[in-house]
Amino acid sequence: MQHTASIAIASIVTTCLASSVLAGGLVMNEYNAVGSTKWLNAGTATADATGGVAGDLTFGRVIGNQNNWIELVVTQDHLDIRGWKLRWAENLKFTTNGSDLWYGDSMVNQGIITFSNDSRWSNLRGTILTVIEFKATGQTQPGYDDDFTFDPCNGDWWLNVHTMANTGLISTVTNVATDAPGNFSVGNDGWLLQVVNAAGQVVTPECGEGALGYAGGGVASTEVCRLEGDPRMVSNTSMYDDSDSSTFGRPNSWGDPINLTCKNNQGDFFAQMRAPVLAECASGVPMLLNEYNAVSSTSYLNGGTATLDGNGGRAADPFFGRTLGNGGNWFEMVTAVCGVDLRGARIEWRENKSGGNSGVITLRSDVEALASLPAGTIITVIEKNQASGGRNTDLNLDATTGDNWINIYSRDTAVVASSTSTKAGATFGSFTTSNDNWVMTVKDANGNVILPSSGEGSLGYYRGGVDGTDVCRLTDNPSGRITGCSALDDTGVNSTFGKANTWAVCPDDGVVRTQDFSGLPACVVVCFGDLDGDGSVGSGDVAVALLDYGPCGGCTSDLDGNGDTDFGDIALILLSTGPCQ
Repeated sequence: MQHTASIAIASIVTTCLASSVLAGGLVMNEYNAVGSTKWLNAGTATADATGGVAGDLTFGRVIGNQNNWIELVVTQDHLDIRGWKLRWAENLKFTTNGSDLWYGDSMVNQGIITFSNDSRWSNLRGTILTVIEFKATGQTQPGYDDDFTFDPCNGDWWLNVHTMANTGLISTVTNVATDAPGNFSVGNDGWLLQVVNAAGQVVTPECGEGALGYAGGGVASTEVCRLEGDPRMVSNTSMYDDSDSSTFGRPNSWGDPINLTCKNNQGDFFAQMRAPVLAECASGVPMLLNEYNAVSSTSYLNGGTATLDGNGGRAADPFFGRTLGNGGNWFEMVTAVCGVDLRGARIEWRENKSGGNSGVITLRSDVEALASLPAGTIITVIEKNQASGGRNTDLNLDATTGDNWINIYSRDTAVVASSTSTKAGATFGSFTTSNDNWVMTVKDANGNVILPSSGEGSLGYYRGGVDGTDVCRLTDNPSGRITGCSALDDTGVNSTFGKANTWAVCPDDGVVRTQDFSGLPACVVVCFGDLDGDGSVGSGDVAVALLDYGPCGGCTSDLDGNGDTDFGDIALILLSTGPCQ
């Protein structure tokens, strides 16, 4: 990911509001209280206390849940935190050297983390900022390296800084007798955090389990503590609560205490906070991930049996019906701009976990039906053909009948040039979609990203956890502003292979929402050889080819793909003369 020059670095912070203090834009969103010798939600390396495998969406399941870290959110645009301080204390821990740094009690463990005057702290916008003790390699404990590759136009809103030996960016001091420079602590013994600006003013009063007014459950040494609410609406009694669901570097989501089947998240806040930043992006993304299947081969959509799902209904995909595996491995994309060229495109997929499968599907460069797809085209890629319960390749589009769907059978050598997969027993065209933090990216033939990293395993994903009876689908209208941190969500009910997505608001208000494609640009029909885009092939297209005559490195007038525009291409134009169909 590369820094977007026109957009300044941004950072998000969760704020606690005391009645007498206005929050100053930097707020605590989450902190890790998992002990260094323990696992998230207890248990062992392979199973937690409830038989699952609880793990952070970024780290996976690791001992100590990556140890000491704090997650902050920036709630004011263009925030300057140079010289700001994070003051922490753990008011049930007493291993001090006898000094009082800020808390008012020299017996209580406490410390101060100070942001330097580095310009990278001067203009934070819409971001999540994580502060972690160690970097990933070369230190005594596992951690995460500095990451300032802020790229919001492609869905990267996260900054990370480590504190050990990083005095150019951040520094620490503690009164814990055994601490070295760079150390700080988070824990489950009444831990709290306060934010102070460069002028010494408290801009975010104490938040966390040890703060006055803490309303959550007791934080255990196998849990994190997180904000369950909108960072802009925080008070000193806001819901910071214990959790065995950890989301380092991502927005928080949580279950609804009343409607137990519902999930809440911070999506509305982030969408509004980031809107001014996204408005400065030059253009939207060309493609978006719309849906993928995570139903295991031995399960039904929404669980249950062939006749009844886990809720007593009969969840089914309109194309597959109610079948084991819900059609197997498939994913669905949508074009958001006119003229998307998938010839030679690389579809990169992986399960973002230790030992997860990964691979690449490369499309052929000579399939003209993929050369100029209009906005709103639904593109499905499936591992099974019709004879196996899936669908054969179909690249025909017909705007006059409303047919905006093309399908690629991944084993079809007429469309797929090559494939790789680390899955045991993989053959040509094999790929995987699953509930194991699955993620995908699409690059065009020149290596440009045309569909940013998206899916449960992407950095921006924050909705419900996808399980083996779900699909994951976009609950928003397709547009060029959809990225990996948009409203992709799990569901066991609304699977719609090759069709617009549907969803309901939880709790169910009786209204089923359906994706609206009308906001996408209307495109002139362009066909093979229509170089001037007028809807027909003729003398104007010959003129364009003559202007491009010679080596052109993949230009659209190189119809035969030999790297030059020459008489071979003009001959193809003459053979295709006539209106586009």
